[in-house]
Amino acid sequence: MGLLNPRHLFYLASLAVLIAIYLRARAKPTLEVSSLMLFDEIAAPVASSRVLRTDLLFWLEMAALSALSMALAGLYVRRAAPAVHYQTRALVFDLGAAMGAREGRGTRLDQARRQALAIISAAAPGDSFSVIGYALEATVYRAPTSHLAAVRRAVNELKPEALPARAAALRAALMRARGAAEIEVFADRAPARGWLSAAGAGARVRLHQVGAPAANLAIVALEPGTVGATPGRMVVRNFSDRPQLCELALDLDARSVLRTTIVLEPRGQEVLPFGPLKRGGVVHARIVTPDALDADNNRWALAPNDKPDRVLVISPSPEARDDLARVALAVNQSLIVTAVDPVKFDLASAPRYRLAVLDDAYDPGIKAAARLIIYPPPWLEHSTPPPSWQLPVVGTVRMAEMQARADGEQLSQPLVLSPARILALPQWIDVLAYGTGVGSGGSFPLAGFGYDARGAMGVIAFSVNDHMLLDPDKLEALVLTVEMVKRLLAPQDLRIVPTGSSVSVPATGVAKIVAPDGSASAARADEMGRVRVRPLEAGRYEISSAGATAVIYANYYDAGESDLSAAPPAPAPSAPATPAAALAVAAAAARVKPIAPWLIAFALGAMLLEAALLTRTAMRWRARDV
Repeated sequence: MGLLNPRHLFYLASLAVLIAIYLRARAKPTLEVSSLMLFDEIAAPVASSRVLRTDLLFWLEMAALSALSMALAGLYVRRAAPAVHYQTRALVFDLGAAMGAREGRGTRLDQARRQALAIISAAAPGDSFSVIGYALEATVYRAPTSHLAAVRRAVNELKPEALPARAAALRAALMRARGAAEIEVFADRAPARGWLSAAGAGARVRLHQVGAPAANLAIVALEPGTVGATPGRMVVRNFSDRPQLCELALDLDARSVLRTTIVLEPRGQEVLPFGPLKRGGVVHARIVTPDALDADNNRWALAPNDKPDRVLVISPSPEARDDLARVALAVNQSLIVTAVDPVKFDLASAPRYRLAVLDDAYDPGIKAAARLIIYPPPWLEHSTPPPSWQLPVVGTVRMAEMQARADGEQLSQPLVLSPARILALPQWIDVLAYGTGVGSGGSFPLAGFGYDARGAMGVIAFSVNDHMLLDPDKLEALVLTVEMVKRLLAPQDLRIVPTGSSVSVPATGVAKIVAPDGSASAARADEMGRVRVRPLEAGRYEISSAGATAVIYANYYDAGESDLSAAPPAPAPSAPATPAAALAVAAAAARVKPIAPWLIAFALGAMLLEAALLTRTAMRWRARDV
């Protein structure tokens, strides 16, 4: 037993008051004298006085006050919880690419699925299950339900994704499984230490590790080179501890370019040159030799055609015009670049450009398939309202620092750039880099990319004056600019992206999306005439709508998921997650039950008994005791 709030024991001081009353009232003896002798003087009999005279009424009052004081203090008893006939359980599946590796007649996910179905079949009547999967993020595929047929259906519908399984996604999955008495985790790799803490105290977590070591080959990189000028290269890696025979094929728009067989040394990597290619197109490299994992056996790249597309560079700074023209020619040597001062630009006689680069200059309505806005000036001196494509400038910082690269990773140390604009970017622009002002707080976008009704649009908020792009100490700024130009020059209806990224392609009305496995889905285009697709499988996606067809090629490679040679440890016996969790489970098995109602009932009973005794005494005309 125990007390929920020991401070309420202060109410026990009422017992001292009760004793004081009895000390005062009954410290001297009471003599019984006949009523016929009221006016006679008689000697008092000898009687000894006591400090405290107790009787049955005193003990009844003492018991009532004690019971009420303990009830207010929260006296409770601890007893074992009654056995329940059902419980909530969670099935958590690793859906990373490695779970799609072949294992016997199926895959690792098939092996995990069989174990999960056996657990469901052995469940007690009334048990409820939830089904959760994780790769880049956690997803609940079935909320807790006792309808076991629906749980089995959700388990059978799980598919591995061409994505790496992140530790943060596992923690998120365990947090979503909180509240379950038992959590079953199915994965091919043992997570890092401390991963069970996200399950919360009181939950029993069991890891079911599936999969045996397997040899695997993967295409690490594919560079098409420059059409008619420089050769391309393909990088292949062996994740086995033994030499592996590898047959490779390379196609350009479904036409064979290269087919060769090599021997890769244990844990080795080989670089295979090819070309130069004679024309542009989609380059497809694949591993023909069967291995354990198919997701990393294919890779696509785009070799741009040597079309003499026109590129316009507008900037008031001659140095910035020259640097930006060099960047465009470095991406594609066949471009026809026109660099001009904004004061001398004649919009009326200008042709349509493939790309327009505007540095510290207003867009007068240039006809271009894509635009790159660099350090846009604020719309202050104009009295007319700005055009719809003009980006709102919120403010300017004298010096900016880049905190995160275009891939979202934090830089080892901030990169000091140049003056930058603080822009209010619309929702259709995806931020590619963040930064802050030197000596000031608050983060703002430094680069973004998106599509509006006019076409592709890239934004760079910092200035490129004073040959900043050629500064070797600011290489990240040059890489960001080159990647932005490559994105803008790429065809809008043909995209080659890594799996898991969000891709926007042109569409009209309702678009049909066909995945690499042949499954089809539908999506409606937004007000910009775009449809967003997030490829979760490696391969070719086709998005077709009224009058428009776009193709997406999704590449996958991850060194951690492609390495299938790690042997799983021996299965551990079922146990609570951690010692702390074991204590929490033991504490949860015991139930705390307050007994205040019983104490109050006892106090009321004592008071009623005392009242009955007093009434009985009064009825016998012993009024002095009333």
